[in-house]
Amino acid sequence: MQKNTVWTIVIVVILVVLGIILLSLPKEKAPEAIGPEVPGEEGVATEGEEAVTPEEGAVAPEVLQGAEAVVPEGSLVTEEGEVLTPAGEPASNEALPGSPSAPKQSRVLSESEIPDKAIKLTVTASGFSPNEFTVKEGAVVTLSVTSGDRTHIFKFDDLGLQGVAIGVAGNETRAITFKAPAAGDYSFYCDVPGHRTRGETGVMHVK
Repeated sequence: MQKNTVWTIVIVVILVVLGIILLSLPKEKAPEAIGPEVPGEEGVATEGEEAVTPEEGAVAPEVLQGAEAVVPEGSLVTEEGEVLTPAGEPASNEALPGSPSAPKQSRVLSESEIPDKAIKLTVTASGFSPNEFTVKEGAVVTLSVTSGDRTHIFKFDDLGLQGVAIGVAGNETRAITFKAPAAGDYSFYCDVPGHRTRGETGVMHVK
């Protein structure tokens, strides 16, 4: 038997023995899958904070205590007349519609759920009715929009009021509560393509 053949056999035997030894060693238990820690989530401690249970973290901020929604599932309003986000911050009329910082539109409302003091608009292919209304500067305004036919989207032209938007499907009513801006005239319209050009427009007067 040649010397090379002997060495080849020896190396193969050593590799086999090493493989058997490695396979016989106890396997290390794989760590359980864990999700990333997200600052601010309930039960997760961030730097400098103690971990809290969901029950302990469920207490609403003081600013939300006593605040009530004017319309079901709409923005909360304090006794002092401040419109709030769910986090207790003042709602921003300039925020993107539907964002956490913007005034929150209600769920679909029945006629009996629309507050008596709300400004009530109906919109159809013929336009808004009424197509103008007046509010007081800095007042808390609740505006309801009812579709008399198909889908419509109420919006203001002024970017300072872009967060005040309401979308309704056919024969639905929704409402939104917001703080009236500075005095002036603010045009509104339906944002569904083609609706504005056929006359679905109006004006909010703030005095």
